[in-house]
Amino acid sequence: TPYINTKMLAASTSSRCVVNTAWTGLGLHCHRKQSIAPFRAVGTQPAVQPSTGAQIFVRSRTSRSVKVEARYGGTGIGGQQIVDRIVSAVPYLLPFCSAFVYGRFLFYTYPAIRAVVKPILPAISAYHSIPFGSVIAFFALYVGIVRNPNFSRFVRFNAMQAVLMDVLLILPRLIESVASPPVAGWGLQLYVNSQNFIWIFTTIWVVYGILYALMGQYGRIPFLSEAVDQQLR
Repeated sequence: TPYINTKMLAASTSSRCVVNTAWTGLGLHCHRKQSIAPFRAVGTQPAVQPSTGAQIFVRSRTSRSVKVEARYGGTGIGGQQIVDRIVSAVPYLLPFCSAFVYGRFLFYTYPAIRAVVKPILPAISAYHSIPFGSVIAFFALYVGIVRNPNFSRFVRFNAMQAVLMDVLLILPRLIESVASPPVAGWGLQLYVNSQNFIWIFTTIWVVYGILYALMGQYGRIPFLSEAVDQQLR
């Protein structure tokens, strides 16, 4: 919530004041005029969001006028900074890269899907070619963003949600390391379908998280978001 810094504000307690605010947002030019009760402002008070660099003038009927500073972060729809939105979307690339291997059967069966993901194959290959690349990315997100109080809760929320998605993607690989995948029959078909499902399911939630992050809104994934809230308390 933006705040007006009332460094110097004086008004008669026996008179009513008129506040004229003007701001520009999303291409709309607005002007609002409203009456407020008598007051003596000390410290900071909440105010309507003005645009960056906007100014609010408080004029009393006793002809005294005072210039009041307004702070605003330039957020727009969603209430989040543009930089925070971009930073919040980036962590979802981690589970997307980790889930890429589960889509190998789909890529082989459906050339259209293979054509869509083909442009990003070099980047995915480069990521997986880095020794312990996934581990490095995991700790970079967790320590560098999730546990970093310098980032907003919005950024930390999305980073933690992406980290939890990546952790869940490890479980199928662990199962495969214990039990070898079937090579024929209905077992093979079940294995292929499960791999396809994991890739499709992960891709849907990754796109969901990225879109909501870019819109400045919390994209809450069922079950994961509740665990994220617990972590960020």
